[in-house]
Amino acid sequence: MVSPTMNLSGLVILVADPSSYMSMLIHSMLRGFGNSKVLEVRHSSAVLETLTTQKIDILITDARIPPRGGLLLTRAIRRKEDNENRTVPILVMTSDLRESTVKLARDAGANMVIAKPMSPASLYDRLAWIAFNPRQFVDTANYFGPDRRFKIEGYPGGVGRRKGDKAVEIGAEAGPALAQNDIDSLFSAARVGQDS
Repeated sequence: MVSPTMNLSGLVILVADPSSYMSMLIHSMLRGFGNSKVLEVRHSSAVLETLTTQKIDILITDARIPPRGGLLLTRAIRRKEDNENRTVPILVMTSDLRESTVKLARDAGANMVIAKPMSPASLYDRLAWIAFNPRQFVDTANYFGPDRRFKIEGYPGGVGRRKGDKAVEIGAEAGPALAQNDIDSLFSAARVGQDS
């Protein structure tokens, strides 16, 4: 069992899953992390209704929540400008972890995707990631949600597309590149556990 270091006790967490068994498992995991305020719903319309009547701190939804799924639900939450829960952290649970599915969830505005079935450790890791690595929200004509970039490794041509992006200068090459034999010897030393 994971030793939680986050304080989840005061948070209201909404779990949206058509399976009462899965909801019970998630509820048990959250109780193990110190949370006692878990709401459960089985339908996306109940999620939208709950979000209009109560402040929610985290939404954990199944990707296949009836009737139209968790991705359309996420998009509906993010697009509704008068919704005070518009920026609620959303975790989408799915057993389909193809790259295309993860990208669709990201593009709908989900903060994270979590694999089903999940372990307490994986749920805790996703919650910790959201808590300790918050991303700014981006608001454009086609997207509202957390910044889809987890890390910036440089912009194409050294220039970002957003107002807040700063120009990045790429340094000139410094010194000669390693020869292929030197590269091979580094990897072979690493394979046998030697220092170079």
